[in-house]
Amino acid sequence: MLGGPAIAIAALAAMVAGALPSSASVLPYEVTLPSLTTSYYEQTASSAVLFRQGAAAGRAGAQGIVILDFGRPAAASGTYGTMGFAGSFISLGAIVRGVESFIDAYYRFAPRYRSLDVAVGTNDSCGTGQPCGDKVCGCIDEPASFYDFGAAWAGAVEKLRSWAFADRSSHNYTDVIRVVAADDAEPAYDPGYRNTYELLAGYANAVGGPEPAMVDYGSAEHSWSEAQLLQVAYGFRPDVPMPEIYYSAQASEWAQLLAYAKVARHVDITIFGVLAAANPEVAYAEMLSAAARVTKQQSIPWLSEIA
Repeated sequence: MLGGPAIAIAALAAMVAGALPSSASVLPYEVTLPSLTTSYYEQTASSAVLFRQGAAAGRAGAQGIVILDFGRPAAASGTYGTMGFAGSFISLGAIVRGVESFIDAYYRFAPRYRSLDVAVGTNDSCGTGQPCGDKVCGCIDEPASFYDFGAAWAGAVEKLRSWAFADRSSHNYTDVIRVVAADDAEPAYDPGYRNTYELLAGYANAVGGPEPAMVDYGSAEHSWSEAQLLQVAYGFRPDVPMPEIYYSAQASEWAQLLAYAKVARHVDITIFGVLAAANPEVAYAEMLSAAARVTKQQSIPWLSEIA
């Protein structure tokens, strides 16, 4: 019984992997790229820094999604937060205040009637080159419970979501901002899978439905099983896949996951966005072509380049 689906998945994945384009010009149909935004690996949650980022997004008329990645989950003195990319602890309260500044600046500077999703991001890394899994692996500031951390992250996102709505209403802004969550879920940084699963489960249980979304902007290499990869990208109700495509092989890896979902689970997964580190047009073309060959998806709504 398992031989047929396994062979079909392998054949479809191999076909996709062997036929990825190198640029948008070789797609079999004309593509209109979505609006390109800038996302950030955050060094700090400074309100002044986040205000400048929000103002830049507003002046650029950014539409689509912006990811603000504050680093891996952490706890200090009983307070949840993250280890920012400068290596210092950032409390969840500071993250909330910083994102409020980003939102306020965007509202002030954006042209009228724009729409933006602001994704408050974390990741599953214990630190550079330090996978966690079921072990602390030297990261003494890990949360004691990733499930509880996920619930706390949900609380912060929902608070920001309400704040953005109230700020819009009180100033009669015409732009619309939706605050969502995000996780740079990369198998290589959590080979045991447990921490990532617990965080997403805690978040999903706390929000109790599909909103606010949880955007998976990670990778799909096979340090996890395909069932685990599918659980992270699509298995919880809030989950929305937005693959990072930093190099061509990552589009192929996501195509293999799409093939697994289609053949083994009888579901077509929609890719909602592409996160690029460079050459966003090429990254978009590679991911769209890979998805189109499996699910016939014709466009991807979001495109962002991370700084």
